[in-house]
Amino acid sequence: MEKAKAEEARRSRRGAGRRAEKQKEVVTGRAGPRPMLPPPVREVNLAAIAVDLNVRLRSADMPAVMQERAFRCTRALLDSNREEKKPNPTHLAMALKKEFDVLYGPAWHCIVGKSFGSFVTHSRGGFMYYSVEKLSFLLFKTQVRTIKK
Repeated sequence: MEKAKAEEARRSRRGAGRRAEKQKEVVTGRAGPRPMLPPPVREVNLAAIAVDLNVRLRSADMPAVMQERAFRCTRALLDSNREEKKPNPTHLAMALKKEFDVLYGPAWHCIVGKSFGSFVTHSRGGFMYYSVEKLSFLLFKTQVRTIKK
């Protein structure tokens, strides 16, 4: 009987110590969520550019410099076709693809439209899905392997 009382007293002391430690952590701020760090300057700049060009980024696995290039090229293409009532998605896709093929190497693919589904495999650092006005743009790169005979 005495052993049981001693064990219970030892457990309560241990529990009280743990509660005090947790309270101390809360007071000193060690417990809880970490403070939010500001985003890197490049990301803030890219977000400002996207807002300025009326672009909504949906998903990306691409360096910020390439994303900015896609945003600016898309906006320039849409602005150059202002005289047409509605832009031709095929021409937009072809122009973006050619631009990225020239700048960043071959095997870029571009899909432009108001509504489409996709499931693609892309090279690392070569995928971007965004929308401008009512059009959505899917730009991605695949790996090119030369065939040796």
